[in-house]
Amino acid sequence: MDYKKYKPTKKWVISEVVKICALSLGTGYIFFESLIWSLVVLPFGIIVWKKDIESYIAKRKKMLTKEFREMIVVLSGNLNAGYSLERAFAVTYGDMRKSGEEYQYILSELKVIINGIECNRRAEDMLLDLGTRSDVRDILDFARLIVSTKIYGGNIVSIIRQTAGNIAEKHMVEEEINTIIASKKLEGRIMLMMPFLIIIYMKLTNSGYMDIMYRTALGNIVMCISLIFIILSGFLINKIVKIEV
Repeated sequence: MDYKKYKPTKKWVISEVVKICALSLGTGYIFFESLIWSLVVLPFGIIVWKKDIESYIAKRKKMLTKEFREMIVVLSGNLNAGYSLERAFAVTYGDMRKSGEEYQYILSELKVIINGIECNRRAEDMLLDLGTRSDVRDILDFARLIVSTKIYGGNIVSIIRQTAGNIAEKHMVEEEINTIIASKKLEGRIMLMMPFLIIIYMKLTNSGYMDIMYRTALGNIVMCISLIFIILSGFLINKIVKIEV
């Protein structure tokens, strides 16, 4: 599996099309009370489509990273028990499969590694392949560490144990940062929703007050400019809270 790409399923496409149409119709009605403007806004759904795919890929890579970190801990324990690196992968696969936890990706990737080892491929090469396909920094760093240890020599058990500890500490720091980022993302979404909610409130409580914005050319221009600024604000907020950890 190439984790850097996503081929949408039929179910995903249908749900995404419904979502984009609903957003376009809602925006067209709230800002212009016009089906024609809803159709004008509709092409901007391509941006939503691309962003949702990027979000899905990011979530998938995040899940793989989490599962990989758990795998390293189990692998380290099996190496400490005296297994070779190649054998430790097979034992780790069995331990994780029997653990009762739901692993979406790492079990299938472990199976690929084990099959590769059975076909006389090196474990470090299989890890490098996984790191390249996933573009996950932790996996690439771990694979390169194994390669360096095999080439230049070293206590691979001690190195993996230390790596597992470092990854655990890094995970704790990332969780704290992600918590802060999540709160800022929520604030950003609320700020973006406020103009829509204010307009809806005005339409429900005093619809005649908003007639000038829908019935005159100047009003349409003002609403159009306002919508553009809201979209630009959305891009700006997304850029501010997009912090790689």
